[in-house]
Amino acid sequence: MKWTYVYTPQIWPSIFTTLLLIALAVFSGRRRSVPGAAQFMIACLFAALWAVGSVMEFAAVDVPTKIFWIKVQAGLQLPYATAITCFFLEYAWPGRWLTRRLQALLAIVPLLVPGLILTDGLHHLVWRSFAFEPSLGSNGSVIPHVGPAGWLLIAYGFGLGVVNIIVSAWLFARSPQHRLPVAIMLTGLVTGHAVYLLEKTHTILSSLPLDVLVMGFTYLMYALALFGFRLFDPVALARLTLMEQLSDGMLVLDPRGRVVSLNPAAEKIFGLPASQVQGRPVREVLPAYPDELQPIRSGTELEFDLSPDGNSRSYRLVISLLNDWRGQEAGRLLLLRDVTEQKRAQTQLLEQQQVVATLQERERLARELHDNLGQVLGYVSMQAQAIRKRVRDGDLTPIEPQLTQLAQVAQEAHKEIRDSIFGLKSSPAEQWSFFAALRQHLAACQEHYGLRTELEIPKGLREDLFSPEVGVQVLRVIQESLSNARKHGHAGCVKISFEEKDHSAWIGVADDGCGFDLEDLENQLEGHYGLAFMRERMAQVEGRLVIHTKPGAGTQVILQVPLREGRHGERETRRRADTEKR
Repeated sequence: MKWTYVYTPQIWPSIFTTLLLIALAVFSGRRRSVPGAAQFMIACLFAALWAVGSVMEFAAVDVPTKIFWIKVQAGLQLPYATAITCFFLEYAWPGRWLTRRLQALLAIVPLLVPGLILTDGLHHLVWRSFAFEPSLGSNGSVIPHVGPAGWLLIAYGFGLGVVNIIVSAWLFARSPQHRLPVAIMLTGLVTGHAVYLLEKTHTILSSLPLDVLVMGFTYLMYALALFGFRLFDPVALARLTLMEQLSDGMLVLDPRGRVVSLNPAAEKIFGLPASQVQGRPVREVLPAYPDELQPIRSGTELEFDLSPDGNSRSYRLVISLLNDWRGQEAGRLLLLRDVTEQKRAQTQLLEQQQVVATLQERERLARELHDNLGQVLGYVSMQAQAIRKRVRDGDLTPIEPQLTQLAQVAQEAHKEIRDSIFGLKSSPAEQWSFFAALRQHLAACQEHYGLRTELEIPKGLREDLFSPEVGVQVLRVIQESLSNARKHGHAGCVKISFEEKDHSAWIGVADDGCGFDLEDLENQLEGHYGLAFMRERMAQVEGRLVIHTKPGAGTQVILQVPLREGRHGERETRRRADTEKR
């Protein structure tokens, strides 16, 4: 038999479809890890061979050659239809439905088809005859008359299509996230089977290969459903799972500020189902959201209260901008975190810290009263009893010196009490600031006692150098140092300096007083400089206290206090920014 082929424009639809199917097969082969991709690749290869057979059929001139290629196409139809069914099964439930046993059963009929086609000349069960229609196409067309076995094979192919529809309907009902891709797949499936049936029943006669064109459309829909939605991408699945399981509320806004998506946690926060929130302007469901005229940067945070069920809850809102590949804003992501318990815990912790600080201050005052005022009152009581006894005995000669000394002791006690009250009242109770309280105390020292003070604060040293709890303790130590310099060192000037280095604040309190012998003072059971109290306070803030002094050379008190948490990181960031600018 001599095969003759000529060029005809009718081959181009089949050529384009062949190239599309080969491209889809290569694309799927590179993504074989996606459930269903391997089966789809095999179906694309069989369909591409079938499309090649269509090209050869339309290019053939003689009838026997056309009939040969019709039989080749018929032998490839069930293999690609079976592969598509395997694709649907694996896509619907990966690793569960498409077992090896089922694959072996599905392969039986496609393997029998070549034998029936090759022996059709003996029994004519597949085709009863072939009719040549010279009016169809430039080279004419052969119309096969299907036999009983041929109709059974067609029915088997449509049965596979019914299985695909049932599987798709099950997936559509069970998985909301698959509904759009399943609808796309069903569109291609129904369209392809409808056109194929119309051609086989000769309802429509066309010189173009409509079944080939529809095949390309159908497989393109399958590929779009399989790869376009990334339903089997583990990263995408992880993000979806995270969104569903996230304890924080999450809302996605479109560029117009309308809610397009929210997770279950957000539904619980607003007390509304997603259907009642989606499509609404965000300010209708979240009145605390910034006004449209207010500029918003990614990472903007704000706190607000919500009470959808009558119980007020505190939330922290974090706004992130969603930009597309051009850098244009495509929407916004809102995260709502319930901080009610955190704020309650912070309030409770602050109250506990205030109670502890109060108790510690009371304990310190008790020790000071016992060590100073208690001893003075004990001395006064003892001297008063001695004078009383002498008056009773009529011995009045030494009474005047004793009374004079008693008056001096009472005056000193009164002065000590006044100094203590002055130290306690020197810092404002509300809106406390360390440097403001220190400046106020230094000004009061100069006004009440004539003690000249100098305060040296380097440029750039921020007010939040210490937390309020630490700042109070440091201020008390400085106040004690000033009191000692005035009362015991008889200083005329005291200089207070600050320096920030080695993750700590270094504070120096230097006076021009008479100084003292530190070793002798530390060996005494009771010191007049309050050294024990100063060291106790520094230990409470994890700091250090060092004293440099000697008789006639003044005294220098050095405090090393750890920086407030986060200060070191801020300082390093500022230093790097300044370096980059330079």
